Amino acid sequence: MAITKINLYNGEVQIYFDDLRHRYTLEDGTDIISVTHALDIVSKPQLIPWAANMAADSIAATLKPGVSYDELEIKAMVETARKAHYQKKSDAATIGVFVHDFVSKTIKGENPPVPVNEQLREACGKFLNWVEKHNVKFLASEQVVYSREFNFVGTLDFICKIDNSLYVGDLKTSSGIWETYKIQPAAYRFARTEEFSNEKYVGQLIVRIGKDGTTEIKIFEGDDNYNQLFDSFKNALDLTRAMEKVKLIK
Repeated sequence: MAITKINLYNGEVQIYFDDLRHRYTLEDGTDIISVTHALDIVSKPQLIPWAANMAADSIAATLKPGVSYDELEIKAMVETARKAHYQKKSDAATIGVFVHDFVSKTIKGENPPVPVNEQLREACGKFLNWVEKHNVKFLASEQVVYSREFNFVGTLDFICKIDNSLYVGDLKTSSGIWETYKIQPAAYRFARTEEFSNEKYVGQLIVRIGKDGTTEIKIFEGDDNYNQLFDSFKNALDLTRAMEKVKLIK
């Protein structure tokens, strides 16, 4: 069992991360809710039609006009359609993990080789073009952040400067930027500035690199937007804690 000790706030706070159970705790054993876990409470209705479309596409690709099917063949088609969204998610995750790894290494200054695969090369190349075009300077990556005020933890993907303006950034390898994606870096920003009050952030940004090579950079600036996004996170955090208490009711 791999447990990592993380020192924050000049050593005043020690957080322990259990990699096997993906669990964060304080030194006294108190559990800490992560940003992603808190946001899991938010419904994701866009996944329902997506999964239905995967099942429909699977059936359409299998059925042939004018052909009769027996009971076992029909059952096999239905089972394949039932699992179609899992297979699609697995395929996308494989591509997404590779691109995320490439971008993460680039942010760390490791200069990974550009992939040979055309789809991967296009996705990675668009990210590199954005960095060069806007003279993006990465200052930190994969930083654990913790809020003593609200007792939540997370790992921000990167901190960068664009035209001397400071941003907290998040990497996504998905087909779109959903509402919870907007909230996530705002939570990281709050925890980071709680520990490092001298860091003055202009906003948050999301770098989304789709499996088809599309690249989308979304920047969120302004105190009103930031406050609204963080308030939404606090609501999700409160509801997550409330539901955990409900589980204890017999």
